This record gives sequence, C-alpha cells and structure tokens, in this order.
Amino acid sequence: MLVVLFHANVSWARGGYLGVDVFFVLSGFLITRLLLEEREATGRTALGRFYLRRVLRLFPALVVVAIAVAIYAHGWLSSEQASQAFHDVAVTATYRMNWTQALGTVPLFGLLDHTWSLSIEEQFYVLWPLVVIVAHRIGGRWAVLLAAATGMVASAVLRGVWWHDGTAAHRVYYGLDTHADGILLGCALATLTILWPRIVGAFTGSVTRWVGPTALVAVVVMGARVGLATSGLYSWVYPVFVGVAALVIVDMYAGGFTAQLGRSALLVALGRISYGLYLWHWPVFLVLNGGRLHWAFIPLTLVRLAASLVMAVASFFLVEQPFLRLKRRLEPAGRISAPTFDSQTATPG
Repeated sequence: MLVVLFHANVSWARGGYLGVDVFFVLSGFLITRLLLEEREATGRTALGRFYLRRVLRLFPALVVVAIAVAIYAHGWLSSEQASQAFHDVAVTATYRMNWTQALGTVPLFGLLDHTWSLSIEEQFYVLWPLVVIVAHRIGGRWAVLLAAATGMVASAVLRGVWWHDGTAAHRVYYGLDTHADGILLGCALATLTILWPRIVGAFTGSVTRWVGPTALVAVVVMGARVGLATSGLYSWVYPVFVGVAALVIVDMYAGGFTAQLGRSALLVALGRISYGLYLWHWPVFLVLNGGRLHWAFIPLTLVRLAASLVMAVASFFLVEQPFLRLKRRLEPAGRISAPTFDSQTATPG
C-alpha cells in the first residue's frame, strides 16, 4: 500500500518507497523460519524443492506482466522505446533489474523498473539457503544467527560508507550488497525466535504489548514523512526503519495488536493480491499517465488504482492460484507454526 501510494505521487506518502523494506524484512523472516524448521524436522534442506516453490509462486505472474509489456511496447511505443522495453523484459526475466539500475545501464521510468526489488529477492533466495546449510553444519542455529547479523551490519556499513564517499545514490540503493540489511535483519530475527522463543511471548505482556502498535505507528509516520532527500537516509534512517518494521513483524507473529489488525477482511484481501498488485501497478500507472489522459489528479489516481486492482485480482485467480495449488504439494515438513501468517498472503515464497 505504501509503495503504490508513493508511485501514485500521493503527497502524504513521501516515504512510501520504504514499504519495499518492510517486505524485505518480512521475507527474510519467513523464509529463514521455513528453512530452519524444515532442516530441523527432516535433517536436511531440499534445495530443489525450495527453488521450485519459489519459481511456482513468483515466475508465472511475472511472465504474464512481461509479455503484456512486450505487446504494449510493440504496438504503441517508438522503435527506440520498444527496443529498450524488450531489453527490460529480458533483464526482468533473469532477475537482474537491480544491478542494471545500480550500474546505471537502464534509463529511469521504464515499464518494468519496479522489478528491481524482485531481483533482490530472487538473488536472496538463491544465496541464503546455501548460507543456512553451511552455517548450520558448522555451528547450528547460532552460526546462522551470526551469519545473518554479520551480513546485516556489513551491508548497512557499506551503504553508509559508500554514500558518504560520494557513490551515486542509484548504486547504493539498488545493489544487493548495499540493500541487504533489511532482509538479513529478518533472517536474524527468525533465528532468534527459534533460539529464544520467549522473545515472541514477550510482545504480549502487559507492558510490552504496546511495542508492536508503537512500531506500526513509526512505520506509518516514516512512510508518510521520509522523502528521498531526507538527510541521513542511506546511513541511519534505513536501519531505524527496518528495525521498527522488525518489531511490527514480531508483534504480528506473537499474535499481538498488529496481528488482530492484519486479520481484517480488507487487509487479508489486499494481502492475497499484493504480489499481482505490485507487479501491475507500475506499468498501469505509466500507461495511464497524466500527459496522455489530461485528467485532474484525483480522478486519474482513482482510475489508476482501480485498473491496478482489476489486473491484480485477475492475476491472482487466473495465473497465481493454479500454480499455488501445485506449489502446496511441494511444501516442506517443517512449517511456520504461528497461525497469524498465511503463506498466500504474507510471503512471496
């Protein structure tokens, strides 16, 4: 929701781009718990099945969007613009968009620019299970926690140092190496909840029960106020934001206030179509632009949102659901134990 409002240029969502980092923390948390629970329940990690589940969940809907972009480019864009769009389709299909943007090899405002975050996710899916397997063999859960914490700190420090040294903003924002601290914080958090289960119950205590709601308010406020020109964005702002996002996630996992809020019918419905909504909203927004339609901001925004929602619903029922049913047959023996998470709504994996 934060990301979509930010891309719609809604003035009170100046920091909506931070919504991607909420997702990164959540993804790291869920994937790591799945990996550790499977490994400790079965004694192994079925990498082939893990990667196949990622493909079944993510790739079909992405392919449909990429094909739609290619058709649009062929029929309505100039030859130069169409050539760039075809290049972007290839980059997106191979999950390299974050690096093409980080290295400045793709112009801004392409129809598939937003897939940079999916590229980071996919690169994480490829690398992190291997780290978990090696670390767990060396030192069990504690070694996994150390690997996640070390990577998290290294990524945040590298981003801050390079930014202060004058490295271009697109390099420090889109690079996996400088934008992995949120995901790895989620990984560390997941490992902590297994090593120290009491940390989960602590969030529902009489005093600490307000931690989750307070963190949620902080996420919303920062999503409204932290613009791209905010001082300290690439040094201390990002670590603070992913930190409060992590508190919200633990509170949700513990069944606290945020979990109750997340059970509302509207949010559950949005959660189910969130992947399709993310995929479709950006190309829909660029196609239905103000320069083409010449509409006032409010009707233009409402039409953009409505069109994005229609495409997301169609994607969920016609494309994602059939592959989700197939994916469920490949679920590991170890599963997320808390009832507050739904694999179709909270996690892309």
